[in-house]
Amino acid sequence: MKVVLKIGGSLLYNPDGELNTELIENYLEVINRLIDKAYQILIVVGGGKLARKIIKVSRIIGGNFTYQDLLGVEASRMHALLFISALKNHAYGAVPRSFDEALKALSTNKIVVSGGLQPGQSTNAVSALLAELWEADIVINLSDVEKVYDKDPDKYSDAKAFDKLTMDEFYSIIIKQEEEPGNYALFDKVGCEILKRSKKKIAFVNGRNPENILKVLNNEQVGTIVE
Repeated sequence: MKVVLKIGGSLLYNPDGELNTELIENYLEVINRLIDKAYQILIVVGGGKLARKIIKVSRIIGGNFTYQDLLGVEASRMHALLFISALKNHAYGAVPRSFDEALKALSTNKIVVSGGLQPGQSTNAVSALLAELWEADIVINLSDVEKVYDKDPDKYSDAKAFDKLTMDEFYSIIIKQEEEPGNYALFDKVGCEILKRSKKKIAFVNGRNPENILKVLNNEQVGTIVE
């Protein structure tokens, strides 16, 4: 079974801005358990707080959106390289910088760990495109939310959570979001469109508990399933 893990970059940090080493080690433990179970794995890591910090400065000093996107891409690649360094021989040894490089890396049958690939595209969209390219069975999106809501639960007390959604229902929620470099909220429109055309299943779960990956693959009720 081919599994794409999209790990939100913000998950990798503690509230004080330091990298959460314990959580990263927990992810690596779960990934190694997936390897033992013979799952094929592709990982996409976001830029998170590192990307937002550097994009904020670029915006202040006059960098345009393209440069802000490029900075976010490079931040995500640093996070990807962090995972590669820990996975050692299980992982392809470099972070792909294009879809051609990603395709070459996937042909090695090693775990490919990617960050962003180009400006104007979030790592959520990258995970969707690579899932299509690789013909993955499922994308597991790990962020700091428990489920998909019809609106921002941090702003609206009456926000409704969902256990399951169709892709059309999910897209109707996503199109209400504002998108700009460093801020693509839960997912983005491009990613939705890719998943819809390729008929890929995606699970949204709380990434603060990496064990949720195993729960999804065991068909336990956790987070929100979109298909």
